[in-house]
Amino acid sequence: MSKMIKRGIAMFLLLFLVSIGIIYYTIDIEALKTISTFNEESLLLSVVALTLGMYFDGLRLQRLVKIGGYHLSIKAVLRVIFSNYFMAMLTPGASGGAVAQVLVLKSYGIPLGKGTPIVLIRTVFSIMFLVIMLPLVFMYDNIEIPYISRDMLLILSFLAVIATLLGTYLLQTKYMRQFVYTLAHRFKAHKTKDWLAKLETLNQGLGLLYKKPMQSLIVFIESGLSLICLYGIAPALMFAFTTDVPIIQVLDRMILLNLILYFAPTPGGAGIAEGLFVVLFAPYVPSGTVGIIAVAWRVMAEYIPFFIGMYGTLTLYGRQFVARKTSN
Repeated sequence: MSKMIKRGIAMFLLLFLVSIGIIYYTIDIEALKTISTFNEESLLLSVVALTLGMYFDGLRLQRLVKIGGYHLSIKAVLRVIFSNYFMAMLTPGASGGAVAQVLVLKSYGIPLGKGTPIVLIRTVFSIMFLVIMLPLVFMYDNIEIPYISRDMLLILSFLAVIATLLGTYLLQTKYMRQFVYTLAHRFKAHKTKDWLAKLETLNQGLGLLYKKPMQSLIVFIESGLSLICLYGIAPALMFAFTTDVPIIQVLDRMILLNLILYFAPTPGGAGIAEGLFVVLFAPYVPSGTVGIIAVAWRVMAEYIPFFIGMYGTLTLYGRQFVARKTSN
């Protein structure tokens, strides 16, 4: 049995156990009564939200590729996007998603030296959008975090925005290269060149954006629209059990949740995503239904794209290739 198959089986077992556990510990008799009034329109709304999210994600990818001097067909764009979901679920910290995107881009004629910065910028823009939205989240939503006051959360969120913007500027200065060299030499002297190479790759991506600032701004806006639409899956599913869904508050908390998931150590954020969802959204849905909605959200937002990505990646490369890349 190959390592890829073993990892796939382990992942499915983990997702199954997490889903069953979340539902078991959150459902009650009242929830079973609520299910009888299930609103099927919510499933259609969630599909629309997913489709729009993928549409804007595809637009920004095509635009980034065009800025780099290349062109991608719609089929290629979809393969790149869904391959990210597939490999991210199979690797710790979702690290395989970026690798898969670069390899798929290479198969469509975009060299690794160009594809890597493009994929990196997609991730950077997504994180930047979430960080920039943080002050608005804490300003308009009374999210409570133990031992940290609301005012302190607001201050920290503004500092995060400033640090992100300032860090983006400093990345291309000689001071950052000196800092990375010193840091790499101190902790991992034998990988100093690798650290500097990664910094150079990121700077190449930022260099593409600086050449066409208006197009880069559009890419950033498309990144935000894609994320907001994908986060709209959650309130759409909540609509199945209640018509009183505070959409703005739900989207606020989805921004915070997904920012945390970028740094989750488990494959695809399994377990962490469902747990955070239950904690953040239990006040907005009928008692006992939050676990069901959490699992439905993961199925719609992650598992369905995962299977589409699995089909697209395996038909493009074959099982042996994916197994080798997963092992590496």
